[in-house]
Amino acid sequence: MNLRISLLLICILSWVSIFGVLIYKSDIGKEDEKNTSTFFYRVSSQDLTNISITKGSKTLSWHSGTDHNWFFDNFDGIPADSYRWGGIIDLLAGPKLYRTLSDDIDNKSKYGLEDPNLQITLYLKNGDKRTLYIGDMTPDGINNYAYMEGQTELVMIDNTWYGVFSRLIEDPPYPAWMFELDPLEAIEFVLINNSKIYKAFGKNKNDEKWHECALPIKGNPCDGDNEADSELIINNVQHISEISILKAEKLNLMFVEDYEEYGLGPDAPYIDIKTVSLDSKGNRTIYNTSMSIGNITEDKTGYYVVAKETKDVIVVEKKWGDKTLSFFQ
Repeated sequence: MNLRISLLLICILSWVSIFGVLIYKSDIGKEDEKNTSTFFYRVSSQDLTNISITKGSKTLSWHSGTDHNWFFDNFDGIPADSYRWGGIIDLLAGPKLYRTLSDDIDNKSKYGLEDPNLQITLYLKNGDKRTLYIGDMTPDGINNYAYMEGQTELVMIDNTWYGVFSRLIEDPPYPAWMFELDPLEAIEFVLINNSKIYKAFGKNKNDEKWHECALPIKGNPCDGDNEADSELIINNVQHISEISILKAEKLNLMFVEDYEEYGLGPDAPYIDIKTVSLDSKGNRTIYNTSMSIGNITEDKTGYYVVAKETKDVIVVEKKWGDKTLSFFQ
């Protein structure tokens, strides 16, 4: 009889233990569910048509174009750089919020939201829009205070997310072919036509004068015995730096045949310019700026060009193209 009672008690204790573990696990699960990150908002990336970002007194905006490309509103046909823009739309589709601080903002100025650091407005296909206001950084430096127009909740979102969109204003994602070039930093100027070097010029390291380089070219920069017209070289580089871009004709070409349609095959006139810059410690960094010049456009207003070794064909003003081609004569 005692043995039966003992076995019964052991069974009861075993079931109690199992039940207790299940309750414990259930409680843990509920706690995790409560702390799981949620989204500040959610929209479909396919529904976004326009984006506007304001930081301080500066505003930039973009619109969705063909082939999933996004273009600057304040430039005619100028796309956002595909490398810099990659992932931007997905980030905008739904940022995760770290925490909802309160259901009602008691004092916007307390969180930097009276005059927010960043304002982002999203425009949707159905005509709706959503405006996000992002304020001060939290004391731990990890998040920023934020709220959405039409809502009263005060939330915290990741500072890294804020940083990505802040940089779009501070350093706009212009395509690489919208380059800057300082003629005084140029050290080499090479002209290539029909896949052969037509002329090459290099700035001598010792006397800082330009020389016509001996062929085949050697050194960095190349050098030669015959002194060239330094003023003319600098003026030519200055002209290149003032490239007049009318529009982007075709983006993200993949194959050689695609470029040949625009007269931009391997035999097209090609220019390569090396520039050098020095940092505060005196370290030299060499940059290359290159371009191929193709056919004149059908309307005779410009030339097709590929610049900075990108995959994009752009159209430059005919007057600028005519002078550039004169370098090969």
